[in-house]
Amino acid sequence: MTSKTLITTFYSEWLIKGTIIQVRIKDEALLKALEKKIKTNIDPKLSYKTNVYADMTHWDQFKQDEDFKKLLHRYLVLCGEANLYPEHYDKVNDKYHFLVQNAWGTLMKKNDRVKSHHHLGTDFASVLYFDSHAPLNTDAGNFPTERGLIITLPSYCFHSVAKITKDITRCTLAWNWSFAKSWDKKNPNEEDLNY
Repeated sequence: MTSKTLITTFYSEWLIKGTIIQVRIKDEALLKALEKKIKTNIDPKLSYKTNVYADMTHWDQFKQDEDFKKLLHRYLVLCGEANLYPEHYDKVNDKYHFLVQNAWGTLMKKNDRVKSHHHLGTDFASVLYFDSHAPLNTDAGNFPTERGLIITLPSYCFHSVAKITKDITRCTLAWNWSFAKSWDKKNPNEEDLNY
């Protein structure tokens, strides 16, 4: 588990701070199950039409998926063990309360790319990598990727992936999420995942 502090100056007037979290998932059976679901659920209506100029699943493909929920559980257990996000940990009930806005998979091939963008509207954007084919480029620098690595960015952190120049397939699963706030009303379209 590693983290990197993000400090970027915008227009020399704004100082933005945040932390980029990296967590490694070692459950190969879970990784294989999720990777297979990405490869078999590509949505041609979204592919090559977003900031991700590549094949992708529907935005909500994984939101209710049981394997994705297992992944989230493992991620938050590791975060808890490392004392990450302590202000969001419910000590009374021994869990985190959070909302996943959407969760989708991508398959990038030669000449595909991800345009620089952010994910404002949630607290965080996380990505699970299934390979080490291309680094994640961010405001805080470039991050090498590897199978099982989850990188979590503050939602305001711009990020991109350079054009793929090799004959490979780069597979990822991304999700936007926020910790539940005390003032939040229960949204019937969002699941309160407790881990």
